[in-house]
Amino acid sequence: MNRLTALPLFGFLSVFGVLYVAGAFDGVPAADRVGGFVLGLLAVVALVAGYSFARGYRGDEAGE
Repeated sequence: MNRLTALPLFGFLSVFGVLYVAGAFDGVPAADRVGGFVLGLLAVVALVAGYSFARGYRGDEAGE
């Protein structure tokens, strides 16, 4: 995953997830489904981004 894509997306999803968990969307009809979906998406993006970044660092160490 490209860092220019992953970092802003991860930041946006993190802020949305924190607002959802804090209860900022109470009373919004679709917030439960969207909030749960975004938290799941955040977990997947975090796993993919972490794997991609770690893979890139491993490649740098192997070249030395």
